[in-house]
Amino acid sequence: MSVDEEIARFDWPRVRTYLGYAEMVPGALRGLATAADDREAAHFGAWIERILLSEAGPCEGCAPVATVIVAALPEMTPAGHAAALDVLSLIASAEISGPAHEQIGTVDVAEIRRAVATGFPHYLAVLRSDSSPTAELHSCVDLLDVLAFYDRSLAPAAITALKAVRTNDHAPDLTVAIDNTLTDLADS
Repeated sequence: MSVDEEIARFDWPRVRTYLGYAEMVPGALRGLATAADDREAAHFGAWIERILLSEAGPCEGCAPVATVIVAALPEMTPAGHAAALDVLSLIASAEISGPAHEQIGTVDVAEIRRAVATGFPHYLAVLRSDSSPTAELHSCVDLLDVLAFYDRSLAPAAITALKAVRTNDHAPDLTVAIDNTLTDLADS
């Protein structure tokens, strides 16, 4: 499915975000998918994060946005891809932390994580690639940590992929992140 076909699946003027209804979100998703450089991608990624997440937790728009981003990952520019993985890791790790009256719309964290988890094979492929940028590897490690922690059926594949990546020559901070994730998954 193309980005536009995936966007068309949702009734954005009825989806609620922290800035109001989400009729402006499709433009931001297209911008993220086609971002020409890191600066543009960071702009769209930060904007999407700001409208979806707050101190109180995720909003109703998280699941549809995650669904579109995951579907668009294979079509994204390299800059958009890196920013999208970062946004997905933030969405996946979001927890409801405020009272119910602070939540925007109907929020189901399990539904949000299921939407992000549909990209699990993609995250594994990024980890297995020899050419993935370090920022993307960090985001995918974070994604595997959260997704496999909450859905134990994903843990064996996550652990296998992380152990394989762990043996490659990566930056020390990535190695620490992988070790911490492996510990999280072994202890849960």
